[in-house]
Amino acid sequence: MGLFGGLFDLLAIPLGWLMGLIYKFIPNYFVAIFLFTFVVRAALFPLSLKSQKNQAERAKLAPRLERLRKKYGQDPKKLQEKQAALYEKEGVSLTGGCMPMLVQMLVLFGIISVIYSPIKYLTDVPDAVVTSSVTCMTGEGKLSEKEFAGYYKELRMLQNLEKYQSEVKAGIAAMEGYDAAKAEMYYDHMLEIKDQFSFFGRSLLENPWNAEKGFTDISVLWLIPLISGLSSLLTSFISMRYTKQMTAAEAQAGQGCSNVMMLVWMPGFSLFIAFTVPGGVGIYWICSNLLALAQTVILNSIYNPAKIRAQAEIEYEERRRQRQEDKKRLAEARAREQRALAAELNEQKGSDKKGGKKAPKAQPKAEEQPAEEAPATEQPKDDTDRPE
Repeated sequence: MGLFGGLFDLLAIPLGWLMGLIYKFIPNYFVAIFLFTFVVRAALFPLSLKSQKNQAERAKLAPRLERLRKKYGQDPKKLQEKQAALYEKEGVSLTGGCMPMLVQMLVLFGIISVIYSPIKYLTDVPDAVVTSSVTCMTGEGKLSEKEFAGYYKELRMLQNLEKYQSEVKAGIAAMEGYDAAKAEMYYDHMLEIKDQFSFFGRSLLENPWNAEKGFTDISVLWLIPLISGLSSLLTSFISMRYTKQMTAAEAQAGQGCSNVMMLVWMPGFSLFIAFTVPGGVGIYWICSNLLALAQTVILNSIYNPAKIRAQAEIEYEERRRQRQEDKKRLAEARAREQRALAAELNEQKGSDKKGGKKAPKAQPKAEEQPAEEAPATEQPKDDTDRPE
């Protein structure tokens, strides 16, 4: 883990304090997990809302982006410049949703650090006591140190706490500044936490999948990864339905891959993780998935990219229709003006003929003079309508 492990542990400090505070009021590990996850997601909701808003703003530009793709599809460089100019003009950021997602991902791993360390964050048992207890469980004829590697240290120690009861108490009492009374007190605190990891007669400190026994060890713990996978699938399905509308170009470019990612990979990952970690961690994944589902519904009720895009398409088509009608009315007005001018000239020529006057050869210039003066005020309109 290295640097990242240190970063996650650092993030776990304030999150662990919050988890411990909730646990003091509600001394049930799994109820505390749900409330803890709820509070953290509520705190991050403004970031999620900002990301959703940015997505909706991009969806609003979709009709105009499609027009640019049709117009400059053969010139990728020009297309990119026009798209960038449009985003800049409308104040839409292409990377506006990245930072909120990054922050939420970092916090997620900080949460996992807290979930894996119930003794550290929910009790007043010192880290030295946990380390001493682990030491008493490892060695020749006992457990391997690999059992306690990484995040599994506390959970594996709790799983074997009663098996090595006498060794753990003796090890704590032998520590400098400790005695049998303190050893008994700290052991009871750890045992109290362990007793909460019971699920219909099975310990949630166990992994649902036992590599040695395989499918012969199907138990009630298998419900946890199955519910975790199904809740993740439901969340992905609902999310995909909300963001279903895309342009044909976008669909060809990545919609299929995105659908596979949302409907297969994420639920599959959740299912796999919940099978290979202690059952208590799987409970967290279920809580997280259900809260993510609720958040998805809430966010899309505020900013629904599909609806916003559909409305933008209606407005775009309305503007195009309005422009076409304006051009048609302008053309009809000019045609009427030209007909009126022609009729006026014909009427003037007819009145000259009735008067019996025969115009000399040089006279037409004088007779045409009023016709040149009359349309002088209409000249700008002809200039604006000149074809390019």
